[in-house]
Amino acid sequence: MNFFDIYRERLPMHPLLGRHVYLDSRSKAYALQPHSVPVTSVRHAQHIAVLDQGQIGSCTGNASTSCAYHEPFYAPGSINWRYTPDETGAQAWYHDNTANDDYPGTWEPDDTGSDGLTSSKMAVAAGIASGYQAALDLDSSLQALMDRPGVTGIPWFGSMFTVGSDGLIEVDVKSGLAGGHELVTDEIVAADAPGNGTGVLLVGGDNSWGASWGAQGRWYLRATDWWTLRQQQGDVYFWTAKSQPAPEPTPGPADPADVQLWADSAEFVADHHVVPHIVQAAKALKAWGSAKGFTS
Repeated sequence: MNFFDIYRERLPMHPLLGRHVYLDSRSKAYALQPHSVPVTSVRHAQHIAVLDQGQIGSCTGNASTSCAYHEPFYAPGSINWRYTPDETGAQAWYHDNTANDDYPGTWEPDDTGSDGLTSSKMAVAAGIASGYQAALDLDSSLQALMDRPGVTGIPWFGSMFTVGSDGLIEVDVKSGLAGGHELVTDEIVAADAPGNGTGVLLVGGDNSWGASWGAQGRWYLRATDWWTLRQQQGDVYFWTAKSQPAPEPTPGPADPADVQLWADSAEFVADHHVVPHIVQAAKALKAWGSAKGFTS
C-alpha cells in the first residue's frame, strides 16, 4: 500500500463476529513509535461489568464501550456520556459505527458489522478521547498497553471458539476463518507473573460474550499469537485521554519528487521579481517550500 491507500475487507459474518477490516495507511503518520521500555504486568482499572452482545454482531461497539469505562478515559461521577455502561450503550455505539462506516446498512435492523477505526473515530466524536493512534508492531503495542487500554481487531479462527476456564485462546489457522472480532485489551501478564502457568507473555481483556465465557468473561492470548493475528489484517488502536492533546503526525521522509522540485525552483524563488504574476508565483513556491520544510 502507498501512503494514501485504504484497505477494506468484509470478513465472513458469524453471528458473534462483527469486525471487518478497515486499514487506512494514513494512520501510519500518527502511529505510535516504539521505544525501549521493559514490559511488565499491568491491568487497567475498569468501571464496567463484562458485556454480552448475544447474537448481534456488535463487537466493535461492545469493545469500545468497555474501553471507554476504563481509566484513564473514565472517572466515576465525572462524565455523562451517551454510551451507558451496558448493552444499551454498546448497541448505541454500534449504531453510530454502522451509520458512519462505509458498509451498507445501519443497526438496527441491519447487522452489518463495523471496524475498529470507525469505532475509534466515534470515541473522539463523543468527547471520550482527543484522538487515537494505531500501533503497527508488537513492541509499540505492548508499550502503549502498559499505559492505557486499547481496542484490537483480529481474525477469528474456529479453534478460538473453544476456551478453558483460564481464558487462554488457542490459535490454529488451519481450523478455518470464522470472521473477525473486536476486543478490549487492558492487561499484560508477564511470563514470570504469579499464576501464569504458560511461561510466556500474555495479553488479555474482557470479551463481550457474557461472564460465563472464558475466565469469567475474560480472554488471554500469547503475545506472539496476538501479533500473528495482527499480521493477518489485524489492528489495535489506543485512544488519547481527553485531558491530553490530540496526537500529531510524525513527519515522514521527503518525497523525492518534492526534493527535486525544490532544487529546481530554489534559485527562481531567491531571485528578485517585478512582474506581478511572477512575484505571485515565487511567493507561492516559497510558501510551498516552507510547508514542506525546505525553508523557514
